[in-house]
Amino acid sequence: MIMTARFTLYHFPGACSRVTRAALEQAGLNYETYIVRLMEPDSRADYLAINPKGKVPALRIGDKLLSENSAILLHLHRYFPDAGLLPFDPGRLGENEAVEDLIWCSATLHPMTRMVRNPARFTRTGDVDGIRALGIEYYQPVLKRLSERFEAGRWWYGDQWSIIDAYLNWNYTTAELGGLDLSPYSALRRHCDDTQAQAALARVLSFEQEELRDMGASLSALPKYD
Repeated sequence: MIMTARFTLYHFPGACSRVTRAALEQAGLNYETYIVRLMEPDSRADYLAINPKGKVPALRIGDKLLSENSAILLHLHRYFPDAGLLPFDPGRLGENEAVEDLIWCSATLHPMTRMVRNPARFTRTGDVDGIRALGIEYYQPVLKRLSERFEAGRWWYGDQWSIIDAYLNWNYTTAELGGLDLSPYSALRRHCDDTQAQAALARVLSFEQEELRDMGASLSALPKYD
């Protein structure tokens, strides 16, 4: 039974696994964590034996392993609807806004965030400045859209928090670490403050800070696993 399954989250502090961890916290689930240090050969080899995709997050539920943020979050939403991770979706064609938004966060915004925060992934010529500049350019209409949305309502869905807010927050704050300028967007900064004060994500951020202290690292100096 899913309700009695044991959960283990494979993650790294500061990576997009933060979003899945916030979902687990929001759902009130008991789970264990395993920090994946992909830059260390032994740790990477061990993790590839668990998850051949070699990325975080991955979530073990009993003897099953789920990977990809969107898939994990949709799974948790399906089995724990009372957690309010996403708005109710009847599943009919044309009424899948929450699924669309979740995929937008992971498949569109997430790569743009990588371009800004970790541009070396996208070039073999060493033109990291050019890749970063292009990512920042791609982000401009997104920042405008986000700002307009948060001027109209506290959360992405107006007065209803969702895990989309946590995923958006991870994207734009991670890109900010790479040089994306958020200062012109006061509504976005307000959303950032509100989202990071939301109970589930606030707990995760606290956990990450403790993990970073134990590792003797800071978020800005971490390897870029996002």
